[in-house]
Amino acid sequence: MSVPLSSQKLSKARSTFNIFNLFNSFSFVFVSGSIITLFALRMGAQNSIIGLLNALVYITFFMLPLGKRLVRRTSIIKIFGWGWVIRYIMLLPILFTPVLASKGNMGLAILLLIIGTAGFHISRGVAMIGNNPVLGLLSSGGGDKPRSDQGRYLVNVSVVNSVAAIFANIVLAFLLGQQASLWTYAIAIGIGILSGLLGCVFLFKVPEPESFSGNNEQSLWNVTREALLKPEFRAFIFTFMLLSFLSGMGRAFLPVYAKEVFAQGDDAIMVYSIVAGLGSIAMGLITRLVVDRLGSKPLFIIYSMIGLISFLPIALIPGSGALMGAPAIIGLFLSVVHFLSSFGFAGEENAGQVYYFGLVPKEKMLDLAVIYNLAYGIGGSLGSFLGGGLLEIFSNVGLSQAGSFRLYYALISVVLVFVIYSMRNLPHMGAKSVGQSLSVLFSPRELRAFDLLTRLDQSASAHEEVRILQELGKSESKLTQKELVEYLHSPRFEVRSEALLALESIPELDAETIGALIREVRTNVYSTAYVAARILGKQRSDVAIPVLIDSLKEPDYMLQSMAMIALARLGARQAIPEIEEVIRSTENPRVRISGAYALELFGSIDSIPSLISCLKAEDRPANVSDELVLAISGILGIDKEFYLLYSEFIDDAKSGVAQLTAHAHDVLLEKKRLEAWMAAIQELFAAKPNPIPLARLLLNTTRITGSLLILSDALLDPKLEYPGFNFLCAYVALHTENLRDF
Repeated sequence: MSVPLSSQKLSKARSTFNIFNLFNSFSFVFVSGSIITLFALRMGAQNSIIGLLNALVYITFFMLPLGKRLVRRTSIIKIFGWGWVIRYIMLLPILFTPVLASKGNMGLAILLLIIGTAGFHISRGVAMIGNNPVLGLLSSGGGDKPRSDQGRYLVNVSVVNSVAAIFANIVLAFLLGQQASLWTYAIAIGIGILSGLLGCVFLFKVPEPESFSGNNEQSLWNVTREALLKPEFRAFIFTFMLLSFLSGMGRAFLPVYAKEVFAQGDDAIMVYSIVAGLGSIAMGLITRLVVDRLGSKPLFIIYSMIGLISFLPIALIPGSGALMGAPAIIGLFLSVVHFLSSFGFAGEENAGQVYYFGLVPKEKMLDLAVIYNLAYGIGGSLGSFLGGGLLEIFSNVGLSQAGSFRLYYALISVVLVFVIYSMRNLPHMGAKSVGQSLSVLFSPRELRAFDLLTRLDQSASAHEEVRILQELGKSESKLTQKELVEYLHSPRFEVRSEALLALESIPELDAETIGALIREVRTNVYSTAYVAARILGKQRSDVAIPVLIDSLKEPDYMLQSMAMIALARLGARQAIPEIEEVIRSTENPRVRISGAYALELFGSIDSIPSLISCLKAEDRPANVSDELVLAISGILGIDKEFYLLYSEFIDDAKSGVAQLTAHAHDVLLEKKRLEAWMAAIQELFAAKPNPIPLARLLLNTTRITGSLLILSDALLDPKLEYPGFNFLCAYVALHTENLRDF
């Protein structure tokens, strides 16, 4: 069993690695990517050279096997750190390319650029063997169980990288200007080397990911063969490689497209790089909220679709000539393309990485990281290299620059459609569907709920948890259930209560949550069990009926009360005898009121005698008796009309009787029956009440029902002297034809 890092050590390690990433990402913008492409174009390099330079980025991943062999002799952090230092040293020859170019040796200068770039990426590849184990340690904390914020942390690393890259692109755009000289490029690369070396200082301070290094001596071939025999890993790795291939083909030539088709300056290209960085940040801010809750597979597919959407405008616009006179439209068009491309493909890579970490056991992390990165490298390098050659072919067969790029991106888009369609067969690993995920991504309410869950995970006190849980209760998001259930185990009563109230606000709960609520009813008597019982009733969860019936015997009066109402809402008629027994035997007003309401919900005429027997209790509070009377009216089906008159009667008996008398004149009764009713009322509410005339009147009807027999018998019972019951019987005598009876 692995010993995880303590919370303090994990937080410190993550902060240290974030600082390294800030320097590293800032440096990377100055020594790789667009600046190398622009540098080469400034020296007159053709598309095939641009494709080669972009392909060299992926040579990194072919050097991972060498890094794996070195790890057997020393620590992962040493390989990672010293490899990173060496990669910057390998860039030093590039600083002298302006000297060669100034002497007319442009071909040699380009060759030196290629050699320096190759050296940079080769040493980077050896060092990157440590990247996944370090990320695995910092995302999981080194424990055997995955942390709830594992995916979010991995995306946070991406956000840190994107923020640093944007800042670097802004600085670089000002430095390069409209048409930078070769010396300006060399100075920029020098700045990148220095900032990168400074970042390496922090890399050496990251803890050694010992449990992620593996202990076997298998060859890469055997590891690859064993991994690819598993259909789920094979499906993922080939899909990931194809997406890397298409991403390498498309994204590598966006700067070339902007420069050659729309004649954009170097500074404009860097601005588009900034926009692309904003796309990565936007992706990261959204992904960090949802990836651990939606799962990585739907995001993997959705972001690939966004990448496809980013290429479609290039493939579909009829030509660039119409836009040449509208620089603002060109700038907007290219900005949207760069933003969506980075948003989609950076998101696809992030989701793919999270998917990989969920798919691979940590003891295989080091070995399978080689395969993962090789797949990324093979796909990306082939895409970039073949993409440059393909554009050269299109140009040589007579297509215009705009036409070549249009056909090029059309081909990429067609293949992307097939790849995205095939992704539906990837294992779900407990993820939501693409449809559910899209509904979340386009729902501000759901995103707000996920943001609250993120803050809840990071809360430092019970009081803060309570406040956030209260906000979550207002969101009514169905996708917060799993996290809310976890807070039912809190040692603080207030936290558990607020978690239950938040669950109560959700319209429909899943089976797992219902199971947690049933456990809550069983285990948390005298505290929060009654809230769970109330929720189970509202959810109409039939599986909860047995535990709710058992709860009727509990001494917890709040649980008894809520269990009765919940059973009534569930229509559990088998519980009626027990509920009747509870309200007859209890001395607790709350239990009796709740039981009366439950029997009203059941609507059984057979329960009226039990309610009447409760009215005979000697020490009943008036409010309990009123509830009993209203429950009887509800069973009879006259509660809506009766309630207002009864409220008047309770407030002022004389006024109530007067209102009832006025109501009697509005009812279509025969004159003789109305006169008999008026006489009966006078005797019923006299100083010495005489209920006999009204009892006779109740039975003097064309439709004698069981309810009328019950009421007339109770009216004559000398032990039942409550005026409210008399008032009910007086009202019933006016509506004998409209009573519910079954």
